[in-house]
Amino acid sequence: MSEECTSEPAGAIRAIDEHSVHQICSGQVVLTLATAVKELVENSVDAGATNIEVRLKDSGAELVEVSDNGKGVEEANFEGLTLKHHTSKIRDFSDLIHVETFGFRGEALSSLCALSELMVVTCHESSQVGTKLVFDHKGNLVQKLPHPRQQGTTVSLQQLFYTLPVRHKEFQRNIKKEYAKMIHVLQSYCIISTGVRITCTNQTGQGKRNTILSTSGSQSMRDNIGAIFGPKQLQTLLPFQQVLPGDSVMDEYGLKDTDLPKQLFVITGFVSRAEHGVGRSATDRQFFLSTTVHAILLR
Repeated sequence: MSEECTSEPAGAIRAIDEHSVHQICSGQVVLTLATAVKELVENSVDAGATNIEVRLKDSGAELVEVSDNGKGVEEANFEGLTLKHHTSKIRDFSDLIHVETFGFRGEALSSLCALSELMVVTCHESSQVGTKLVFDHKGNLVQKLPHPRQQGTTVSLQQLFYTLPVRHKEFQRNIKKEYAKMIHVLQSYCIISTGVRITCTNQTGQGKRNTILSTSGSQSMRDNIGAIFGPKQLQTLLPFQQVLPGDSVMDEYGLKDTDLPKQLFVITGFVSRAEHGVGRSATDRQFFLSTTVHAILLR
């Protein structure tokens, strides 16, 4: 009895079309709802906003919208706002070492264009009237209309991930987990963004819009912690006190003053008191920000 070969010869290797490449690569930049919100909030902070509103519909499955009162976008930058490899942050590779902002505005918006229906309403500080901008999935500007708005920018994402059917189905199925992760990420920005009022609301169906979290724009990180986790949490906090080693420690390790590095690092932040009933069994309230080094350990 002869055995028939059923395998087909491999097809010719061909280049993937540019549109599909952009979708696939963008899916590796914006992986989750949390990533999308993070990128938009960072853009608002980089734009000098003191008031940022995150509005969700159906926990972000239907709509994600981030609005701010930052500097806005100049008309000269409308065309390049969402194009790949377009940014105001660097001009060549060597500029990377000098970047002190959160990220590359154009790269994030380019990826979000490929994964959703993206619309921007912006009014630059030098403009008298705002502008509504609509982009296609390649980041090309397809519509520009006058639109009333005070200074700042609003970015709206409808149907996140719908251009990737398998990813979109998974996103819809796991929306509660995606939403919970997004809230945790947003909490970290609320805590560390002193002088910035951040509000997040969610609307389910045609129901009422509910406030999920908000800060008051205080200059104090401690106040921000209280706004997010409640005044009871503030009662358990102790600030970090960074001190140089004393004489006894110096003697124990045979060190001299000249052996100690000067300002090797600076760490500030808060930790919960080590008392019975104060701690937490989970690590969901531990936050670290690496600038100097900020640490928030609520446990």
